[in-house]
Amino acid sequence: MPSRPREGSSTSSAVAEKVQSILASRGLTLYRASQQSIARYGRTSPYFLPHNLYYDLRKGSFRPSVHQIFALSRISGYRVADWLRVFGFDLEDITRLQIQLPSKRTLVLDTSLTDSNEWIPWLRNRPIGEPIPSITPLARLLELGPRRQIASVSQPDQHFIYAKVGVDDAFAFPDLKPGSIVRVNPDVTADLVARQNRGISDRLFLIEHSKGFCCCRIRILDGSVIVPFDNGLSYAQIELHCPQEARLWGALDLEFRPLLSGEEPTVPKDLARHWKPQLLPAQEDFGQLLKRTRTRMTLSIREAAAMSHIIAEVLKDDRYTTSPSSLSDYEISNTPPRDFHKVITLCSIYGLQFRTVMERMGVDLDDAGAESMLDRFLFRAEPTVAVTHGRAEIIGSGFLEKVLEDCQEVPLFLRDSLGYFSGSTRVSLDDFFWVGGDDDPLHPYLAKASFVMVNRRRKKPLHFASKRWWEQPLYIILMRDGSYVACCCAVESGLLVIHPYSPDFHRSAQFRLHQDAEVVGQIVAIVRRFS
Repeated sequence: MPSRPREGSSTSSAVAEKVQSILASRGLTLYRASQQSIARYGRTSPYFLPHNLYYDLRKGSFRPSVHQIFALSRISGYRVADWLRVFGFDLEDITRLQIQLPSKRTLVLDTSLTDSNEWIPWLRNRPIGEPIPSITPLARLLELGPRRQIASVSQPDQHFIYAKVGVDDAFAFPDLKPGSIVRVNPDVTADLVARQNRGISDRLFLIEHSKGFCCCRIRILDGSVIVPFDNGLSYAQIELHCPQEARLWGALDLEFRPLLSGEEPTVPKDLARHWKPQLLPAQEDFGQLLKRTRTRMTLSIREAAAMSHIIAEVLKDDRYTTSPSSLSDYEISNTPPRDFHKVITLCSIYGLQFRTVMERMGVDLDDAGAESMLDRFLFRAEPTVAVTHGRAEIIGSGFLEKVLEDCQEVPLFLRDSLGYFSGSTRVSLDDFFWVGGDDDPLHPYLAKASFVMVNRRRKKPLHFASKRWWEQPLYIILMRDGSYVACCCAVESGLLVIHPYSPDFHRSAQFRLHQDAEVVGQIVAIVRRFS
């Protein structure tokens, strides 16, 4: 996961000059800001802004602490996220790292950190003039248009919850796969519990209990007692009382499924044996939060420290590295790190929500500034043509408008994590196919699928007779008549043989390779619905 490129200078002198310009835009000098920090918090407070801040910044040996950045935000009225970006921190790195780093247990992604003022390439409809085929390249339907701000194309209320399925979460396998990103609708839970359905639910749910998160079907017993249900009965069946011992976060309605990794889930011993549920914590301090979360992620101190080295390599900064002794001190002494590099590391490794960590550190983000800085202060890439500011309305009946209406929310936090699914840093619109019109798919994973991502460099189809249907690679095939097929296939005796895995009967089909059919590439990711 390469770090996102940033424009402009990041030298110590440039940072000091930028801070001076930002304060001046609010009619403030460093002296006045320092005096206000004394008046609000006191000179001995960690929020105190020193008079020699510019000098310290120019020396390059000093970076403001979390509390000092909060003080700058509250005094200036600008957002904490913007001030962090001034000092070289991108909060969206937390979400990208949570997606990229290996995880034994399922974790809830912090998708609230997406910068709504960021300018991104956006799409527009291509003139089609004919019915849309059941499977077709997305580049035939859409093209890149003017850049837009995220706030103008995505709902800001963060209605849905997103989670990454861990390797130890095999409850719903093979319906769900380790590494999948799932979307959770929190509105479904209350309705289901109110009905007190005593059967096994048709829907998959995201559940939290004292040992962590899992995605599974559930059986509801008397009152508010639920039992997580797994396909293979590999886990110990434990009764959980809601909301004391378990929390239903909502029902899964969308999956972003990577297909490249052949990693199968495992059933950990602590969940295979009978265990006694514990009460979910009502309130805990910073050290308790770290210890509980690390334990639930089944990470040792040394494993967590080793993962911090991966973060340092990805972000190309050794200051993200955290030693085992420091991690231990954070838990035992309940002393949060001063350096914000360590905060990003802890959130990324432990799957923590940034706001929750700030609260445990005594920082109330609700009291911080709420106004966004100007683009010129943050080196945001501005549009090259005039665009409409404000929320984009879904107008008309084009393909893009129908997709946006069906999705309800655009997961733009994934825009810099496409390499996680494709296995390549080069991803373009040509790598995506629309498969939402295929009513009779040749593989169970393509049922209710909307889009697939294709690696067009993988053109040698393989089929493994000894492997099960969920282990078989999928490909996009271009037929002689110009239509496309998504299927499992292989070259056998010089012929391209399609192997269907459909619930309905389909005969295996044979075509002359390069004459009747051509392999476009291997499907490396699928976006599909659960409802």
